[in-house]
Amino acid sequence: MLHELTHRLADRWDITVIAPAHEGSRSHDAQVPFAVHRTRTAWNDSRVAVLADMTRLTARARPEMLLAGHLNALPPIVMAGRGRPTIAIIHGSEVWAPRTRLLTRVLGTRVDRAMAISRFTASEAAKAGIPRDRIVVTPLGASPPAIRNRADAVLRGLGLISGKQVVPFFLTVSRLTDRQKGHETFLHALPALLARCPDVRYVIAGEGQLAGELSTLAARLRVRHAVCMPGAVDERTKAALMASCRAFVMLSRESRRPAFFEGFGLVFIEAALAGRPSLAGDSGGVPDSVIDGQTGVLVDPLSLPAVIEGALRLLEDPAYADALGERARARALSNYTWSSAIERMESCMESVLQ
Repeated sequence: MLHELTHRLADRWDITVIAPAHEGSRSHDAQVPFAVHRTRTAWNDSRVAVLADMTRLTARARPEMLLAGHLNALPPIVMAGRGRPTIAIIHGSEVWAPRTRLLTRVLGTRVDRAMAISRFTASEAAKAGIPRDRIVVTPLGASPPAIRNRADAVLRGLGLISGKQVVPFFLTVSRLTDRQKGHETFLHALPALLARCPDVRYVIAGEGQLAGELSTLAARLRVRHAVCMPGAVDERTKAALMASCRAFVMLSRESRRPAFFEGFGLVFIEAALAGRPSLAGDSGGVPDSVIDGQTGVLVDPLSLPAVIEGALRLLEDPAYADALGERARARALSNYTWSSAIERMESCMESVLQ
C-alpha cells in the first residue's frame, strides 16, 4: 500500500521516506522517484533503536506533514512533528496487539487524522484511543490482473484441466502463517463437496510454516488428492488461478489471542477484479470487501455447515457464481482500484493542510 501511495503521489508531492534498514534496500532505493533514508538498525534487531533513528531522521527532514505508515511509527511522527500536521494509517490487527494498543492509547490523541482501511478497523481504532472524529475510512485498492497468455498451460501444469475443461476449483492465496485465515475449515468442508462433485479441487497458494500441517490434515481427511499446494506463485500463475477459479475462498475469523482480524481483505478485491466471487468469513473488515449475495457469499467462519452450504451453492450453480463475479468486478473497478484508493488518501492528506 505504501509503495502505491508514494509512487503515485511522487509527481505531485515532495516525498521523503524514512524506513528501517533492510537487506538489499540500496538497489531498490536508488530506483524510486523520491528520497529514502534508512535507519542504521533493522526492525527485528532493535525496535527502540529503529524508532530513535527514525525520530532523528524525521526531524532532520523538516517535513510539512508527517504520515505514519503503521501505528508502530507513532513515536517518530509525534516526537518529530512539533506542531506539524500528522496522519497515521491503521491496517487492522495491530490495534488489538497489546504493545501497539498501549502505544495507540498513549499517543493516538496526538494525530490529526487516522486513515482506517475499513469500517471495522475504524471502530476498533476508536476503542483503542484515537478520537472518533479524526478517523477517516479509506479503503484500499488493487490492480487488475494483467491479461496473461497460456493460462491453460499454467492450469494444466497444476492438474486443473481434465480433457479440455477446467475442473471446478476453489482458491486461497495467502501467507501460510495465520491459522485464523481458515484454510483448515475449508479442508474440513471438502469431503462434503467431493461427495456432490468428485472433480472439485482446492488450491492453496502460498508458503509458510502451516503448509505441512495443512497437507497432513488433508491426508487425514482423505482429500489430499483434491488439494493442490503449489507454494508461492508468480504473478502469471496467480492471474491464471484468479481468473479461472469457481470462487476465491478465505474464511478469516477474529481472534484476540493471537491478535488477528482481517482489516479489509485486499485479496478479495483482487479476485473481484479478475471477475470472480468470493466465499468469505463474515468477520472483521471483510464485509467492506465482499457484499453478501451481490459480489460473493459471506458465511460464519466458525460454522462448518454454513461453509459447506455456501460452497455448494457456488459449486453447483456456476451461472450464479459468474453473475456474482461480474458484479464484483464492476464494483471493484468503480471503487477499489489503486487510483480511487490513492485519491481517497490524498484527499485526507490535503484536509490536514487546510
